[in-house]
Amino acid sequence: MSDDFKQKLRDYKDGKLSGEEREELERELEKMEVYQSYLDEMMDLEEHAANTNPRPISDAEKKRHKREARLLRKGKWKARIGTAFTLIGFFIGFSILCSIGTSIFYEAGDPSFREINRDVVKSAFAVGYPNVTIQPNSNAGTYFNMKISGKMSKRIGDEQREVGDFSATYSFQWLRLYDFSWSDSSVAYKGFFLFPGNQGGDSGPEWTRLEKLPEGTVAEAYVSYKKLYSTDEFLKRFEGKHYDPLWFAVDNGDPDIKRFDGLVINPIGFPAMPVWHRGDGKVTEGPKQKVGPFVTMSSSSTSYPPIDPYGSGALREANFIKTLRVLYQHQRAAGSLVPSVDFKATLDYIEKNGVKIYGAVITGPTKDILKLKEDPEVSAIRIGEVALWNWRE
Repeated sequence: MSDDFKQKLRDYKDGKLSGEEREELERELEKMEVYQSYLDEMMDLEEHAANTNPRPISDAEKKRHKREARLLRKGKWKARIGTAFTLIGFFIGFSILCSIGTSIFYEAGDPSFREINRDVVKSAFAVGYPNVTIQPNSNAGTYFNMKISGKMSKRIGDEQREVGDFSATYSFQWLRLYDFSWSDSSVAYKGFFLFPGNQGGDSGPEWTRLEKLPEGTVAEAYVSYKKLYSTDEFLKRFEGKHYDPLWFAVDNGDPDIKRFDGLVINPIGFPAMPVWHRGDGKVTEGPKQKVGPFVTMSSSSTSYPPIDPYGSGALREANFIKTLRVLYQHQRAAGSLVPSVDFKATLDYIEKNGVKIYGAVITGPTKDILKLKEDPEVSAIRIGEVALWNWRE
């Protein structure tokens, strides 16, 4: 019953209607009484028919009933299909809007959220996973999520060897899911170092393993030293040697070192090749080219500071501290990717005490690495991956 009709009934009761309006309303009420009587009569007949023996139904009535039932079903299905198409259309439109919004969200800012998330992933691998690198790819989804994925690899000798797959899913800026799918469970073990001044661990079996490995193989080794070095001092130890340093273990004041007799099972450090961040390089814009009536395009290139293979200590250390700051600024995601590290305490300690190195991951010919057994400054060694000869001559 409409609001206008209700108002008419109230005005009729209060005597506010004119004669003509009152007569029109009374005629409508009489029609409603007739309709109601007809409905009551039909319902009584149906109830009576249900409680008594039904009379025979003619063929014409059967056809009419079937036609009415068919029309009724058809009307119901049309309504259902119409509702379904409406919902599907709404869902498609909503998805399109969300997709556009997602692209805008992750590309917004300078640097964009896409760049920030990729930088955090690269930085976490560089700092917390010795000799493991990743080149992450990112793809924005539909509902304000973004997936970052990439192949994890290690350098063994002169070759990069894939050791697994990494994937992470961000919802807005929250790292919701992540997965390290290692190709071999032994590869997932990050190795250990021995902190200076401790006698924990026995490297005898590792030296024996190196001795047993045949000529013509290359190896990855975690080498610990008896004292702390500055970056420049440490790099000079490798000049002229037939193996390359890949990753450097840094003292971060971890209190668990004493508890484990000097064994550092979750080392923190930085790779030999710095992880460059936004603003580290010099951007050179190329010439602009017109590709349409209203569109021009230009290319750009970024050049980074040159690195001395056995020097550039100050530059390396500054890059390492900047990487720690990136992880501290995004410590929720960084803490998920490298769960054993307090980045705030690590950053405070290193900024106060400086970058001090006590170990390195190296790679090279097995027999050359074996010569480290005679180095009085080496305190421990652990052998990682081994491969057939691929070293440069």
